[in-house]
Amino acid sequence: MKQNFEHVKASGVSPFRVPTFGAVFFAILLAMLAEAMAGSYIALLAVQVIGMSPLELGAFLTIPAATGIAVTSFFGHLLDRQPVIWPLLTSLLSKCIGFSLCAWLTETWMLVVNAGILLGLGAASFSILFAVAKGRLDEFGGSTISRGMAILRLVSSLSWTVGPALGAVLVSQTGFPGVFLGAASLAGLSLAIVFFTRMRAVVNAEERVKLTSEVFYRAAPAAVALSAFHTAMFMGSNAMAIVVAKELGTEQDVGFLFSLCAGLEVVVMAAFVLWPKLSDRQELLLAGFALFAAYFVMALAWPTLASLYLGQIPRAAGIGLISIVGMAFMQDLLPGRAGIASALFGNTISVGFLLSGLGTGLWANAFGYWSLFALCAALCGLGAMILVVGRRRAA
Repeated sequence: MKQNFEHVKASGVSPFRVPTFGAVFFAILLAMLAEAMAGSYIALLAVQVIGMSPLELGAFLTIPAATGIAVTSFFGHLLDRQPVIWPLLTSLLSKCIGFSLCAWLTETWMLVVNAGILLGLGAASFSILFAVAKGRLDEFGGSTISRGMAILRLVSSLSWTVGPALGAVLVSQTGFPGVFLGAASLAGLSLAIVFFTRMRAVVNAEERVKLTSEVFYRAAPAAVALSAFHTAMFMGSNAMAIVVAKELGTEQDVGFLFSLCAGLEVVVMAAFVLWPKLSDRQELLLAGFALFAAYFVMALAWPTLASLYLGQIPRAAGIGLISIVGMAFMQDLLPGRAGIASALFGNTISVGFLLSGLGTGLWANAFGYWSLFALCAALCGLGAMILVVGRRRAA
């Protein structure tokens, strides 16, 4: 019997046969759809409906990211010590209420407080769901882990492909309140799945690595490199949207470019589902940084709308590679610490969002929006260099 189990671990089983995985799959799908719908229109809500100033908008967008970093770190550490699920329920409930309030609040300070507390708490759900899934997948081992995590990353990207389009339909029919109430409903359905399926986390105490200074020293280069990547990703998105809408095309082109990239990301991630061992090839991280940098260089060398459309191919490939291999790499650095590993990866996204929000305006004001492409290419190069140095140091 033991030999059969070891054979299953080596060969792998379908992730959907793993307890809780199916529930996590649908919970992530709904939670990320909610994020995509609301996230696509939250800045427009602040500026067009509420009339926030640039400074107020900055606070509205960055405070929840800062709160999210602190909450995600705390919940991740807690999840590795105790198999509790209340942090996930709290996060999803906060997301649901926070999006609902965005449909009704009209005062700037109220929206900022709502974002800082409820949306900040809601930001932790992404990392917690991945941590719960990773803990369950670890019990089966083999290719089940790689395939399962790739499926979850794929469905997350698929949500961002579909979510903005759903938001566009709702905003055209019901206005901004409809978008945020729709997002709140999706978050509520995700909460219901977690609650009624009695989802439970798993603590892998036997495999859990001690959080020594040596462990953090080994994980730090990956965290810094991924933060540089996500800063380039968000900053590059801001730059692309602005130069396309103002100089090269229309607002519709902006939407098409984002949807095209998200769709191509799904194709790239599907390769990891079909060939799960690809997730273990850490050299693909460097390939992801190179492809992402190539997109920015291409835009600078050939600054046309056609170039940006073609550039979505290396852009999507870079995002897809780093999203899957980067999370797997972080989890390998922290075995038995699915909560902290997922939180650390999720926090690199939040750090990237924070730095991009702070840096976009300052850099563009000094050097122009096109110069952001050069800065983003440099950040990709910096991230790759940090990874190389970190790997050599670890060896």
